[in-house]
Amino acid sequence: MRGGDLVEERAVVIQGSLQGTTDAVLFLPPAGSVESPYLSMGEYLPDTLPALHCEMPGRGRLAGQEEPGSVTAAVDRWLDDITALLPHGRRLHLFGHSLGALSAYELVIRLEAHPRYAVRSLSVSGAREPGHTPRTAVAAAFGALQHTTGQENDPDGTWLARDVRMRREHRVTHRPVHAPIALFCGTDDPFARSADMAPWASFTTGPLLGTFTFPGGHDYYLSHRAAVATVLTDLVDGRCDPLPASPPL
Repeated sequence: MRGGDLVEERAVVIQGSLQGTTDAVLFLPPAGSVESPYLSMGEYLPDTLPALHCEMPGRGRLAGQEEPGSVTAAVDRWLDDITALLPHGRRLHLFGHSLGALSAYELVIRLEAHPRYAVRSLSVSGAREPGHTPRTAVAAAFGALQHTTGQENDPDGTWLARDVRMRREHRVTHRPVHAPIALFCGTDDPFARSADMAPWASFTTGPLLGTFTFPGGHDYYLSHRAAVATVLTDLVDGRCDPLPASPPL
């Protein structure tokens, strides 16, 4: 792992060094995640681009802490830890997969409301736009993930079930952000293919940075860590040509 700080009491892990850097990638976890599934992806980011990994309290190394009872509570906890760890004025690039896409969207709303950092991009992966999926279908969709993401760490699906409940009960803000949005998905993801994710463009007043499709299903990013990290680096460096902006909601 790249050198960096691991602060045990925090729900955010810093991978790499913040010294002398201006940008950072912030990763938001998918449903059922224990520790960050993106740590190995962070290995492929350049040394000048540190990663911050949000982890769910109440499980894994944070098992002694109270687990958030809602998406809002989780996002607020991460925001508190981010502002405690990261010097103000940094440029942030968020990446959230599945449930993490919703968390990333809600976190950007908070970051833009009280600007301590410049949010330069929001990358959402493997998820339809906030509020689209009928609530009756959410449990069935995420329930299928017991056979993929986090099965080895959550064999009885307890954490996944809690995250599904949080997603089902969450009331979406439905407020457009200003950050540019990039869309990531797997070619065979039954929950969110590229056409399914297109409506995310209406959730920003900024440009759509593109749709990046990788071979595989819902957990495509686990098999294509280097490729996803390369696209994220290109987004940070401004090497992705934005598409025209869609009208806000």
